[in-house]
Amino acid sequence: MSLIDWSDPEEMLGLLVEYVADEAIGSAEDRDRAAWLRDLRDELRSLASREVDAAGQIAQALREIRRSLPGEVAADSVVDHLDACIEELQRIEKSSPAGAARAV
Repeated sequence: MSLIDWSDPEEMLGLLVEYVADEAIGSAEDRDRAAWLRDLRDELRSLASREVDAAGQIAQALREIRRSLPGEVAADSVVDHLDACIEELQRIEKSSPAGAARAV
């Protein structure tokens, strides 16, 4: 069994991509949900393929993606996971030596 390093921003982003991809597959009967989830998955994969590894940079990119989502999906559980990931990345950045130095 492998352990998840919750302080690794890249690993967190990878897990979010997997979660959204799984939700898209599981939503095949709801074509509208599956469609926007596939779009979200593709945006997240694109972000993950960039050489961005700083928690703050990833959080900012996720906030931009979050703002671009249609309003009618705001109550979806996937959006809740996206928000939680952003919050955790912000926490990681604030607790990192570079983030703590910026906070001073």
